[in-house]
Amino acid sequence: MRPETMKRLVRGFLAAALLLLAGCPENVGEKEDVAKKFPVIEVSPAELCDDPLAVTACRYDFDQGLALVGETIPVNIHIRNTGERDLLVKGVTLENYKAGDGAVEDTPSLVLELPPDFQEALDSASPYFVEPAGLGSGDGGDVLTVRVVLRRPADEAPRTADLVVRSDASNNPVVKIALGTLLGFPRIQVAPEWVDFAEVGMGEIREQKVSILNTGAADLAISGFTLTGSSFYTVILQGTEYPCSPATAQGVGLDDPIVVPPGNATFFKVRFKPENDKPATAMLILYSNDPAKGEGAEVKISGNESVPCIAVNPSKLNFGGTLVGTPKILPLEVHACGEAPLVITDIHLAEGSSTDFEIDVASLPHVPSPENPLEVAISSSIVFNVTYAPLEESPLGRDGLIILDEGQLVITNNSFDKEKKVDMSGAGVPNICPTAVIKCQEGEEVKPQTVLHLFGDESFAGNGAINKWEWDVDQPVGSVSTFVPSKSFPNPTFEANVAGVYTFYLTVYDQTNTPSCFPATYEVVVIPDEALHIELLWHTPEDGDETDTGPEAGSDLDLHLLHPWAAGPDLDADGAPDGWFDIPFDCFWFNPHPNWGSYDPSVNDDPGLDRDDTDGGGPENINLDIPENQVYRVGVHYWCDHGFGPAFATIRVYVYAVLVFEVVDVKLVNKDMWSVCTVEWPSGKVTMTTDDAGGYKITPDYINPFFFSGPDC
Repeated sequence: MRPETMKRLVRGFLAAALLLLAGCPENVGEKEDVAKKFPVIEVSPAELCDDPLAVTACRYDFDQGLALVGETIPVNIHIRNTGERDLLVKGVTLENYKAGDGAVEDTPSLVLELPPDFQEALDSASPYFVEPAGLGSGDGGDVLTVRVVLRRPADEAPRTADLVVRSDASNNPVVKIALGTLLGFPRIQVAPEWVDFAEVGMGEIREQKVSILNTGAADLAISGFTLTGSSFYTVILQGTEYPCSPATAQGVGLDDPIVVPPGNATFFKVRFKPENDKPATAMLILYSNDPAKGEGAEVKISGNESVPCIAVNPSKLNFGGTLVGTPKILPLEVHACGEAPLVITDIHLAEGSSTDFEIDVASLPHVPSPENPLEVAISSSIVFNVTYAPLEESPLGRDGLIILDEGQLVITNNSFDKEKKVDMSGAGVPNICPTAVIKCQEGEEVKPQTVLHLFGDESFAGNGAINKWEWDVDQPVGSVSTFVPSKSFPNPTFEANVAGVYTFYLTVYDQTNTPSCFPATYEVVVIPDEALHIELLWHTPEDGDETDTGPEAGSDLDLHLLHPWAAGPDLDADGAPDGWFDIPFDCFWFNPHPNWGSYDPSVNDDPGLDRDDTDGGGPENINLDIPENQVYRVGVHYWCDHGFGPAFATIRVYVYAVLVFEVVDVKLVNKDMWSVCTVEWPSGKVTMTTDDAGGYKITPDYINPFFFSGPDC
């Protein structure tokens, strides 16, 4: 018999003996003493159960909006013992699984994952105990964590099951947690949540952009807002200006709600025009169909005001693979970045955080509390340590990847971000492995054509130095960007050309060629920041490498945007001037920045071709921040195939960062001129241009007499 099994049996016999002794009290006082010795089960997060003490009416719904089809959504359920005697856990099972009408699946979408030591106890029919909270000397320690994973199905049928925990708990020996799935909700996220204009002089005008992202799984509809506070502020939403006034304080309803599809974003602007040097504040509340934001999403606005600000470095604590039984310590710097002192009243771990994380505030002058806060002077910093000490090896999920220990550190303070949260992660490993770390100079939200400066040189090895870096990226459809100078360079650059989400991965190797236990990840969202953003992408099947560069290295398609005043020959024979290649009213490679609006150079009302790709793939982008009340036309010309044959073009039109029009993989051959669509302003309506038969309007062999690419094309 294994020593562990013998230990469990002995503990089982002792527990049974205690129960027999406890069953024979002689008076009421003894009964009370005996009751205190019973095990009491508790599950967390606490909000799972309507009655957390009795552990009844428990439910958890998976929000499918948190993952794409085929991806997983995990939830950790923590089982603790708040009594004074060991809790015997007899089993944890997933029961009564059902897939609703219309479900298509080969295997259940809900899966239960148990810790290895608990699974071993079940397999060997050995008892498994959870110690009273805070003691932690038993086989199971003072917490048992089980994991339920939903793999998001391709259909919308509901999935249900019961997670059943059987034990000898005095308050509830059979805990049942009903599991279900939700189709997914919209999720509104505004960035920044605090618009700070700092100091703006009288007579000056400043504007700042605020992005609205939909991180959910259903269309987000912005139906209205309130704007209260200083009259020096104006919100510019979808081209309409709303000065702060009693009318905006009462609420503004939008006749046509602003709809943001899942994974997309839009933006608005806030203008500050102070008439004196007094502090000015305002509050904007956006109302939407996000059920989690029933009271609205708040955006604080301030200017000419001395306010506290909090910044942390690093923004996330990644402990990487940590040797079991060997604590790893990382410092966290907290910086007072505002114009007033930062006051900290608490530092703690969020509920549900792994118990392997611990905060060490010994380096601070004192432990901050509401009664005795810690003040950080302007432009000063404090530093304290966070320790990760895994007691056991982190298990593998069914996907073969390590299940990380995760948690959040919370700093309660007097800034706008009153509860600054710092994500923490790590994994217990049996052998030392290096830790990959990614930093991005430009941050997590940028506009198209931004060159990202990625840094992996802060990765570290527990044994020696980092010897090799391997970068990878998941990028939006149509993007063919590469790492420069290579994916093995420690600090490469990467041009984020196409709107969408880029997820970067980094694996590092130490001097013994041992890889990091798991790759570091970093997500960058690329959001157009102009009112009108037009994107051209293409794919040329006969071009074996669309990422190479140089003269004639790939096919050359060109994006065109026409002003209504554009004129020229009628080469498509429809009885009207085509307008393509007109100077100055066609924005294209030869005329990339025409002056269509005001002659005042400070007014940003002219279009711009921000990127001309001549060697395959794209993208090419045209942006216009302040369109006129006109109808614009969009076109694509196949300038030269360089011998690579047909190309398949995709056009996307974004209005205030929302994708409103997309045509995918339209076949073009050399010299084709494709009249794509019209864009009406200020409505933002986009209409496909078609030929007499209702198909794409493509004119073959389109050669303007003043612009031709030569006989070789």
